[in-house]
Formats: sequence, C-alpha cells, structure tokens
Amino acid sequence: MTAGLFVYGAGGFGKEVMDIARRQNAASGRWTELCFVDDVRPEPTRYGVRLFPFESREIQDQLDGATFVIALGEPSSREKLGKRLSEAGAELATVIDTSALISGSALLQGGSVVAPLCSISSDARLGLHVCVNTMSIVGHDVHVGDYTVISSMVNIGGSCVIGNGSYIGMGALIKEGVRIGSNVIIGMGSVVYTDVPDDVIVVGNPARVARPNTDRKVFK
Repeated sequence: MTAGLFVYGAGGFGKEVMDIARRQNAASGRWTELCFVDDVRPEPTRYGVRLFPFESREIQDQLDGATFVIALGEPSSREKLGKRLSEAGAELATVIDTSALISGSALLQGGSVVAPLCSISSDARLGLHVCVNTMSIVGHDVHVGDYTVISSMVNIGGSCVIGNGSYIGMGALIKEGVRIGSNVIIGMGSVVYTDVPDDVIVVGNPARVARPNTDRKVFK
C-alpha cells in the first residue's frame, strides 16, 4: 500500500469521496491503492475496497508512505480526526474531482475535498480539511477556514471570509465581502447579506441569527 490513499470515514459521504478519488486516480495514477479507514464499522471491505480501523497494524505500518483525507460531513468531527492525523504525523491528500474548475492562483491546503462541478476562483484560499461539495462556487479572494464544510450548490461571493469549523448548508447564497465567523451553521437555502458572528446558527432570507450553536452539531 505504499503511496496509497486512506479515506477516513466509510459512511455515505465516504462513498462519495471514494468515487471522487477513483476518478482522480484514473486520470493521474497517483495512488497505488484506495482504502477506507473507519473506527466503527467491523467489516473488512466496504464499497469495493479494504477497510481498516486507524489503530490497525496495516495503517500504522503505512503512515510514512500513505496519504489521508477525511470524509465526514460534521465540521467538529473533521476537526477531531484532523488533529488525530496531525498527532500521528500522517500526510494529507487533496482530493479533487476531475470535473472541478480550480484557478491556478487558488491555494488548497492538505485534506481538502472538492466535489464534482465545483468552481474555486482566483486567489481563493481553502484551509486544512475543507470540503466543497457538488456544484458549489467559491468566488475570487474567498478565504475558508480549517475544517469548514461547504455543502452542495452554495455560491460564495468574492472576498468573503469564513472562519474555522463552520457549515454552509445546501443552496445557501453568501453576498460578496461578507465575513462569517467560526463554528457557524448557515441553514440550507439561506441568503446571507451581512456579517455573521462566531458560534451561531443563522437561517432564512435574509439570514438572521436563530440561536447559539452550543453543541456544534449539524446532523442530529
């Protein structure tokens, strides 16, 4: 498994990330084997590939040669596993669908996932373990913080700043130049015209603060 890719999380989103990795690997031949990492599922294979818990001998023996990407949709879970990978000294992969449009001036840090038909525009910056899901647009000069998840069909206007560990729900629209804090949840279909502070949930059109994001859980 030298130069293999381990997709950490073998749930529904894990299967989507595995599909992206398969397309990327078919085009680039970057990885010798694709595998899942999952600390809960007991089965030895999943979705046509081998599956291992993180503490297994098979993974620990390959930490120097393999790369990892997290496939969980919950930002707080992405942060937890991201710190675990960092402490283990694991190398991070960047998994990008072959249909995505990535500007040559954009910067994607390790662990990023970019799904089909996305656009990452000029001088955009994605932090560690950021996910941009299907058909989303990240405008020019947008900065997205670590562990943040941008769901499908989101449009983020130019020069926006999004903090760490936030979640932008399906179909949300973010006006250019808006600043969104850390640990924020933007409800699906929301239209955000003004800045959003840390640690809140906002919904609606125009988006308004609904309540504090005290438990940092998107999926309940």
